[in-house]
Amino acid sequence: MRTLLRWEGRFTPADKAASDYVLLPFEVPPGIARLEVRYTFEGQGQPESPNAIDLGLFDPRGADFLRGEGFRGWSGSARTEAVLTPWAATPGYLPGPLLPGRWHVILGLYRIAPQGCACAVTVLASEEEGPLPHPPPPEGGIEELPSRPGGGAAWLRGDLQSHSHHSDAPGSLEDLVAAARRRGLDFLAVTEHNTVSHFPYLRAWSGPDLLLIPGEEVTTYYGHMNAWGLSRWLDFRCRTVEELRAVIDAAHAMGALVSINHPKTDGPPWEYPLDLPVDAVEAWQGPWPLRNWESLAFWDRLLRAGRRVTAVGGSDKHQDRPGEGTPFYQVGHPTTWVYAADRTVPAILEAIRSGRVVITADVDAPWLELTAERGDTTWMVGETVPPGGAVRVRYRVWEGKGLHLRLLSREGELLFLPVDRSPFEGVLELDLGRHRYVRAELRGVRHFAEETPDDLPMVAMTNPIWGGPGPEGP
Repeated sequence: MRTLLRWEGRFTPADKAASDYVLLPFEVPPGIARLEVRYTFEGQGQPESPNAIDLGLFDPRGADFLRGEGFRGWSGSARTEAVLTPWAATPGYLPGPLLPGRWHVILGLYRIAPQGCACAVTVLASEEEGPLPHPPPPEGGIEELPSRPGGGAAWLRGDLQSHSHHSDAPGSLEDLVAAARRRGLDFLAVTEHNTVSHFPYLRAWSGPDLLLIPGEEVTTYYGHMNAWGLSRWLDFRCRTVEELRAVIDAAHAMGALVSINHPKTDGPPWEYPLDLPVDAVEAWQGPWPLRNWESLAFWDRLLRAGRRVTAVGGSDKHQDRPGEGTPFYQVGHPTTWVYAADRTVPAILEAIRSGRVVITADVDAPWLELTAERGDTTWMVGETVPPGGAVRVRYRVWEGKGLHLRLLSREGELLFLPVDRSPFEGVLELDLGRHRYVRAELRGVRHFAEETPDDLPMVAMTNPIWGGPGPEGP
């Protein structure tokens, strides 16, 4: 092995204030068949360390923001080294030709202690490919993911945020997909942190029973954002609102949707402005007690301000190694249900975009339905009731005895009822022109008289049925 780069330095808080990312150039000569990148920093691998420095790689095709055609991988601080060959690479990194020319190691300065942080980087190269660092991806790319119609419009259940060893989870992508199948999901969005190395594997592991959606969690240092339905890597190096807006525009140009992830304490919280053109908010991440009431309140504030953004759920499951894990935290917990025209990526994205989404605590949790009727016309969640008088809002709960049904509008709580039978149903007449929208929640068992509806755990929730002139209205 020959040494292409040996760098040592020390980063200070002033370095981070100047830029979140540092590029270290090195030259790759012709004929190289194996690259190994290794790095260390003070406190590496220590959970309580005040330092966190992330690792990534660009090849000579370019490392410019939004035009990073040379992106070759990202592992955050989950790994101490990465190996690339023409046929295979460490998960998180992209195999392919090791082009001669100027490459760059990218270091992300996530956290730097007040006293600074020493860091060292080494890049080694060989003309011999050597042992493969990971089984190579199957042939084909994400653009070849097959459409798998599901027999017409139906409610499909899935999970919109999940991770494997292609980012910072210990378990493999294959283990994650197998877990989704065992749970009976219809679709799974695999949203690795800042990388797309998992994309080539998704086509081979999709099947008639499970559609795998290509995704990336755009993991910035000021908030996280999912992008679903990508065709290529999406840049994550955002600090300003203008930079993030440009990334959102790039995702939309690919036909993808974007969602603010877990906007809550330790989420981490969302530090960007709220007026960005996102399509959804992850209002429910993992088990409800993980401060999901904060994410729900975040989404509710947007609704009250007139924003029509879809509430979604995601387990954020970081797949465990076989034999590990906890039963209460699984893929599909919570479950996001979408009413889609068929089981294809475009159909599922369109259902999310339109707000035809219900979230339940698990794949077999009690079910909640909400519709609005006027004359012979019925509207479902996500749809807009045109002006023309009051509507009959119909609610139905299955297998929810002992729980509590709640209806809300922009004006506040409309009703809060104990569910005493299954199915439990009723009708409320409502002027959606005044209330602007109506949505439903199914809350848990009340154990103490002083508990408010907000104190009870969420069991299921719907997106709104809208009133007014349409999506462009106030």
